[in-house]
Amino acid sequence: MRIKNSFYALVIFVALVMLCLPVLRLGVANDRIHVMEDGKPKQYDVIETKQYQLVEVESLKDTATQLPTIMAEAIRDAKTDAAAHLNKTMWFSAGFFFPGVSIILSQWHQPFLPTGRVIGKSPEYVAFYFDAYKVETKKLQFRWSFIGCLVGTATVSGVISIFD
Repeated sequence: MRIKNSFYALVIFVALVMLCLPVLRLGVANDRIHVMEDGKPKQYDVIETKQYQLVEVESLKDTATQLPTIMAEAIRDAKTDAAAHLNKTMWFSAGFFFPGVSIILSQWHQPFLPTGRVIGKSPEYVAFYFDAYKVETKKLQFRWSFIGCLVGTATVSGVISIFD
């Protein structure tokens, strides 16, 4: 009997590890390829999606003057995309049903970065976009989890006071 329970525990542990491994993968760095085409140097980023693609990177001639514009555009796009991609219902429900855990999880959970949005953009844009996207997504996850936590606590308090 003891061996049977240990076997079930081992199977459950292996299944949980296999299910959690994709979630724990924090990120993959992009490779940059330098080639000469028609006597001109070209740079390509290899972006991991479901398939590998080569994307030409446009080189900036006057980076210092264009950087504030690129940064503002990337941050604006990242905030818009983060608000559109976030599953607000899920984070609200997590806060409602699991108050303490959801708030911690909202800061620990690494959001999926939409690589298709940055195809063909400059490396500076990509860096600003991904940083702003992570920050904005975590902020929104925390906000909706906290709102769910407040509503859940108020609901439970109301139900307890009614039946008490």
